Amino acid sequence: MIPKSSRPRPRAGRALARSLMSATMLAGMAGLSAEAAKFPVVVTQVQDPFGTPTAIPDTAPAQGMWRGVFAWPLNAISMGLLPSGKLVSFGSPPDDAAVQSGRYYDIWDPSKGFDPSGHTILPAVANVNSFCSTMAFQADGSLMAAGGIFEAGVDKGAAVVNGLGTGVSPLGAQMAADRYYSTMLSLPDGRQLIMGGSYPYNGGWADPQGSINKGFMSGMTPEVYDGTRWSSLFGANSRDAFGPENNRWWYPRAWIAPNGKVFGISAEKMWYLDPTGNGSIAVTPFKEPQRSANSAADAPNVGPSSTAVMYDTGRILQLGGNSYDNSSGFLASSRATLVDITGGNPVLTETAPTKIGRSWANATVLPTGLVAVTGGSLWDDQADGNAVLPMEMWDPKTGAWTLGPAASIYRGYHSTALLMQNGTVLTSGGGAPGPVNNKNAEVYYPPYLFTSVNGKAALAPRPQILSLTTNRLNYGQWMQVEVTAQAGVSQVVLLGLGLVTHSFNATQRRMVLNAGVSSDGTVAVQAPASANVAPPGYYQLVMIDQKGVPSPGIIVAIGPNTAAPPLASAPTPAVIAVASNAGGTTGGASGGAAGTGGTTGGTGTATGGTGTGGTATGVTPTAAISLESASKPGTYVRRVFGELMASAPATNATDRQEASFKLVPGLSGKGSSFQMTRETTRYLRHAGFALYSNPVMSIGTSPDASFTRRTALAQTCGCNSGPCVSYESVNFPNYFVKVRPDTTLGIDGFVETQDYRQQASFCERPSLDTTLTPTPAPTASTNTTLLKAAHSGMCLAVPAGNTNDGAPVTQQVCTGGAEQQWKFTAVAGGYTVTSASTGRCLDVWGVSQAVGAQAWQWSCTGGPNQVWATKAQGNGVALVAKHSNQCLDVGGASTARGAGAIQWACHGGLNQTFVGPQSGW
Repeated sequence: MIPKSSRPRPRAGRALARSLMSATMLAGMAGLSAEAAKFPVVVTQVQDPFGTPTAIPDTAPAQGMWRGVFAWPLNAISMGLLPSGKLVSFGSPPDDAAVQSGRYYDIWDPSKGFDPSGHTILPAVANVNSFCSTMAFQADGSLMAAGGIFEAGVDKGAAVVNGLGTGVSPLGAQMAADRYYSTMLSLPDGRQLIMGGSYPYNGGWADPQGSINKGFMSGMTPEVYDGTRWSSLFGANSRDAFGPENNRWWYPRAWIAPNGKVFGISAEKMWYLDPTGNGSIAVTPFKEPQRSANSAADAPNVGPSSTAVMYDTGRILQLGGNSYDNSSGFLASSRATLVDITGGNPVLTETAPTKIGRSWANATVLPTGLVAVTGGSLWDDQADGNAVLPMEMWDPKTGAWTLGPAASIYRGYHSTALLMQNGTVLTSGGGAPGPVNNKNAEVYYPPYLFTSVNGKAALAPRPQILSLTTNRLNYGQWMQVEVTAQAGVSQVVLLGLGLVTHSFNATQRRMVLNAGVSSDGTVAVQAPASANVAPPGYYQLVMIDQKGVPSPGIIVAIGPNTAAPPLASAPTPAVIAVASNAGGTTGGASGGAAGTGGTTGGTGTATGGTGTGGTATGVTPTAAISLESASKPGTYVRRVFGELMASAPATNATDRQEASFKLVPGLSGKGSSFQMTRETTRYLRHAGFALYSNPVMSIGTSPDASFTRRTALAQTCGCNSGPCVSYESVNFPNYFVKVRPDTTLGIDGFVETQDYRQQASFCERPSLDTTLTPTPAPTASTNTTLLKAAHSGMCLAVPAGNTNDGAPVTQQVCTGGAEQQWKFTAVAGGYTVTSASTGRCLDVWGVSQAVGAQAWQWSCTGGPNQVWATKAQGNGVALVAKHSNQCLDVGGASTARGAGAIQWACHGGLNQTFVGPQSGW
């Protein structure tokens, strides 16, 4: 727990005493706005790019969950998080994921989500090809990618991406040696050290002495860069550490050790390198080299296909592997070894083996100290039956592994994984060469992002950093942090910004900081005392509450000569209620994402516009419907010779009946099923991912005929004949019913493109068979008003029929229904705003004063977070929350149907202007 003290002062070697800090103490710390922030570095609250995950499984609080797959502009063989919060990736041209090229640098702005507009390809620089290069930060915040393959006959240069991610330029200095598959680190004195590597595409284990004789093993002598030129450390030349045997030269695993030297593992060897002066190195045995094995438990966890991570100061987890390269190897290892370098000599301890042997996996240390291992193969880089899709989680407190959910895409050799600021793990890349060539990404949500309420999984409330005295710290320096945390704060940690390639992330390291509570209730945090513990560079600062939930990370600079990050920003945490049969859960706190859907017959209102589907939209129709395609307006889902197609309706009655369906409770016990009105024993079913109308002979055993009714994936439907929705397969989560280019229908895995969203959306219109009568719309109560958002023309609504506390308030197409009607009642300081549909009050979650806190419905209590003042604004009014003095806001000024309502600093914008109520009611 974090201690309480008056004015913390830096004192070497003295740990603060531990004591409990109450949740109440921190609950009132939230800033009202930028103007009201306590400290000069105000954290800009941006929309969480990944929004709120949909269909949260009940296992999420224990195992986490995957979300994706999302399109990516290129094969992300190398990936790094920049000080600006943007992400750089490279490894192939944008038009061909199978081509090896490091001349295209994609810059992704996570605040724009997975829309293609969030990506920018920077132009290549002359005489540099960063394919299979190595990366490190420089003191000015720029990212150097050194080495790689030949370009115009040159391979000893480096590319430099500026810290803002807006440009790339060549480094002026050339290295002395070819550096293909090297490792680079920033030293405690700020210089960059590069070691290992070879002449591109040559040399190695198959002919060790021949590789040396031919001059291929060029990386056995390390070099250092001082900001002006490279210098060779001839005293640290080592065949044992960086030579051809067992491919020791191939991306050596290396870290700055607490003693200030560089510790590394190269295949079956481990070593300490002293970079002072001319350099020196001492090499000792690590383990037996790669070999054939009869079981994963017998296979040695060594070689380039292993992965390793510094999960705590001076403590390393090394696991998996047992290959020489991506085409020459053996059965993958499940062994895991702890390497303790906090003392004089390394101490090796075997921990529990992984559940599954893996080669070419990625290991990512999380804010809580857990290690997430993703991807890999049972046998070198083989896919298909050897692909390892389930992730695993290692707990350093127990040494135990937990098998987690399976990803959708095989990620082996050339894949990447990175901790993002919102606490998720982004995985991407793989291939070039195959067996896959991935231009996509997936997102893993760790268990700490979830909680369980009444047996149902939901997003956990998260702490949030609001402002800081500085975001640039020297060693041992104290700073003050303004934070809001519903469950208090128990720990403050730093995590190095990730730079990952070839199953190794050298810069990620986690350290727990000294921290205390100042007399004014803010949190005082002390930077690490030494550059040996935290090498100069860039880190995420994270607060962890007493329930183990981390805040979004804030990027800070560490070191006397390290430039401050360009800006301070963090994703606004989403808060989600519990799904139920009466509706769905809430959307993202900043309005971008979709909530989860209720179960069969749900009556929730759709939320979100950038996730993979929100809650069931409106009341599930009981009358027959026809489905109009949002991507091909005027065409309807219709049976043609047993197969489902999007076709224009014919004039005869039979064809109109073929386009008529009834939504009934899901035949598998989940979701809904589409029953044909013409032949009531037939239902829409998928087989081989195509959609057919097939008979169902046994009710309760037909998951292929069951679909979850979701918010439309399309932000704007091309049809307007009825509610716009999407349908997710029950037994293939994240696969949606979709119109394919040949007009047939099938279920296809979600891909983050506008075309996919449109093709997977449909309008539920009254049946084309006009003998059937649709369900009438709900009627509105009297003496009420709409709240129409001026920027979108949509009306604020609660889920129809959902009287649950915590049901979301979102913007929807105006219908005048009861769920969109609000009653204003005068009280001291303003008005209560009550839903005519449910009798619940418009409420700010948890009396929160945080910018971006969610607005929802709650039982009327008379509390200040349910009192709203009105003031004239534009052609409408602003609604100002009494408790926070912030305005009701449609998150992110989104125009998407389902965007959530939040509170935000008042700025007079159209997304804070509502037409309907009158000023001064």
